[in-house]
Amino acid sequence: MADTTDALPLRERYWYIEGTNATRLDMPIDAFWNQLMTGELRDDVVRRVVAADGWLVGVYDMDSDMTAEEMHPNGDELHFLVRGRFDLVLAPDDDPGGTATVIAMRPGDCAAVPRGVWHRFVVHEPATGVALTAGRGTEHRAINESRRGGPEQGDAS
Repeated sequence: MADTTDALPLRERYWYIEGTNATRLDMPIDAFWNQLMTGELRDDVVRRVVAADGWLVGVYDMDSDMTAEEMHPNGDELHFLVRGRFDLVLAPDDDPGGTATVIAMRPGDCAAVPRGVWHRFVVHEPATGVALTAGRGTEHRAINESRRGGPEQGDAS
């Protein structure tokens, strides 16, 4: 367990909440995500997060639209927008004729992505948010036109 008697910016290190315990993940966020995205789980802490039922807490900055969708099969995800503006697009699941649900997010707004729902952000103004993610089993997929179903990327609506 990491020494958590000092404070570090949330945008530099995730916190992981499991039950009633909070643990700071003392590895850079980029290194954490690289292991998740490649499937090469080299660090014990990453293997723990992938296998356990807990919540990742972190800050993110979005300057452009997401290039992939993600889905959390084992729990919901909560987004709180601190600054900026984006649409949280809940994508239809492999249904080319399906209609996406678009949640317009502005500073101070909070929205949940239900368990098992593919989603992405369409950014209208550079944004900063806080996410609480049930990360076990997170999956990513490319956005293809048959699933787009939301506002056009970069649309100012």
